[in-house]
Amino acid sequence: MSTDSRLDLEFAYTTYQDSCRDLYSPHYYCRRPVGHDGVHAAGFGSSRLRWEHHPDHLPHMVS
Repeated sequence: MSTDSRLDLEFAYTTYQDSCRDLYSPHYYCRRPVGHDGVHAAGFGSSRLRWEHHPDHLPHMVS
């Protein structure tokens, strides 16, 4: 299974409450499950972003 297919499955089965939500920008936050290994990811297809955690970013999107 490709990394993109694996991420699609994670996004499909992870609720908002159970998602990591590491902030990339005000419009993109991590959709992977809390406690995931590896990079953060958001978006689908050609719009998908991947990023390492940046300590100067907030850990979660402020609601």
